[in-house]
Amino acid sequence: MGIKHISAVLSAAAIWALSAAVVQAQDYPSKPILIIAPFSPGTAVDFVARLIARDLSEQFKSPVVIENRLGASGQIGSAAVAKAAADGYTLLFTSPAHYINQNLYKNLTYDPVKDFRPVMRMSNTLLVLVVAQSAPVNTQAELINYARSRPGKLSYSSAGYGSTTQLPAALFNSMANIDILHVPYKSGAQALTDVISGQVFMTMTAVVTALPFIKAGTLKAIGVTGAARSHNLPNVPTIAEAGLPGFEFISWNGMLAPAATPDAIVATLEAALLKAAAKPDFRQRLLGGGVEPDPLGAKAFADRVKVELPLWERVVKLSGAKAE
Repeated sequence: MGIKHISAVLSAAAIWALSAAVVQAQDYPSKPILIIAPFSPGTAVDFVARLIARDLSEQFKSPVVIENRLGASGQIGSAAVAKAAADGYTLLFTSPAHYINQNLYKNLTYDPVKDFRPVMRMSNTLLVLVVAQSAPVNTQAELINYARSRPGKLSYSSAGYGSTTQLPAALFNSMANIDILHVPYKSGAQALTDVISGQVFMTMTAVVTALPFIKAGTLKAIGVTGAARSHNLPNVPTIAEAGLPGFEFISWNGMLAPAATPDAIVATLEAALLKAAAKPDFRQRLLGGGVEPDPLGAKAFADRVKVELPLWERVVKLSGAKAE
């Protein structure tokens, strides 16, 4: 076969592949979309994912389904999407834990950066430090003094090693110069349940997760992790203003797709998500659930991830968090 003929065959194949991708994108979506949330129901990731699924279902006139695949600080859900077909029908809705894991685990079965492409960041999530209503502390200063008088005897729970519920607690431990033991759970819901029952002294969790229990009086809010107070907890100081200046930890909620997902499909998803984010009622639902609307499109989200990667690495080192 001659070089010209080979070139013609390759060109024809490229044109066919491009045409097929265009047709696929034009028909998208033609079947149900699966969004995998790698954390438990009731978490900020799950809460925002379900709001998105409802809105996308209405826009696309096609089912958008949420599936919670828990475990290993989000690794199980991320791995499932990394191996999925890059056709826009299996997506990941996650938190910074997706990228943080590479600083904690040596044997990930996927590359958090190379195997995915950012589609849209939807919101930011403040976390809140909480203790059981029965705990003998009401302020951050009291908590720190109580912990210092009992080194190694108190514990804090999280959704797993390196999770966005462990890292801020480990950072708090370090900056407050206290020794509170880490108890990892398979889910944030389990971690919170054992704080409410008094089996674990404290935890840090998303405001949206803790809010119903704070309002019901089964949890006491000690401090929030942002630079400013949460509008849902205006009487709760930030951890920084309560005595640990410089403390700040904010988690985001965003959608990722397999790396080879066609640009046209990503653009379709991005446009639909931007449309949802612009709706006043959608924003109010986010705010009402303790989540701050902060949409970033695909390119801006990807650029932000590049900036955050070294920051997360430094936070892991500073916190002393380890995967065990």
